[in-house]
Amino acid sequence: MADDRNDFDLLEAWRGGDERAGRELFARHFDAIYRFFRSKIEDAADDLTQQTFLGCVKGKDRYRGDASFRTYLYTIARNRLYTHIRDRNRRDAVLEVGNESVADLGLGSPTKLIAAKAEHRLLLVAMRHLSLEMQIALELHYWEGLSVREIALVTETPEGTIKRRLQRARMKLDELIVQLANDDKLSASTTANFAEWAQGLRAQLGKPDDG
Repeated sequence: MADDRNDFDLLEAWRGGDERAGRELFARHFDAIYRFFRSKIEDAADDLTQQTFLGCVKGKDRYRGDASFRTYLYTIARNRLYTHIRDRNRRDAVLEVGNESVADLGLGSPTKLIAAKAEHRLLLVAMRHLSLEMQIALELHYWEGLSVREIALVTETPEGTIKRRLQRARMKLDELIVQLANDDKLSASTTANFAEWAQGLRAQLGKPDDG
């Protein structure tokens, strides 16, 4: 039987010990949060996804009431991601995580993902060469449908900055696709049909047993 309670009602019930509510909340949002981590740091995606949902249970006092549940969840996920990266790079105490790319940080390639098309593979590699702040903004906007305001809340960044970041990220992504492609036809196909390839890649990244 479907549970028609909203996300925050489920969260409150889970905090009160209702395990069924926790399972329902997990089922509703697992794919999106797993995808958020898998596109960046595949070997820790499972653990970080679990940590994000547990963070919801423990983070009641940090919810300000001015955001949707998904915004709240992605805020926790982003913080978990950055903490994980800083822990991996302890030798660099001044690391500005958001300004670095997955590729520059050496977080590894998504070896378990066998993309269905060359365009999917190229798009993922190109995204992983964007700064993390650009990659996150693009994914939340194009994959998860978050508004500029919601992305601003997740990243604690002014809305005007997010608008400019999205514009620059799309331009930079097109440049990277051309640079990283092994032939002109592949880069042209990927950029010309960006929305189609992006949605295809989104579907592949959302479940642990994909690929």
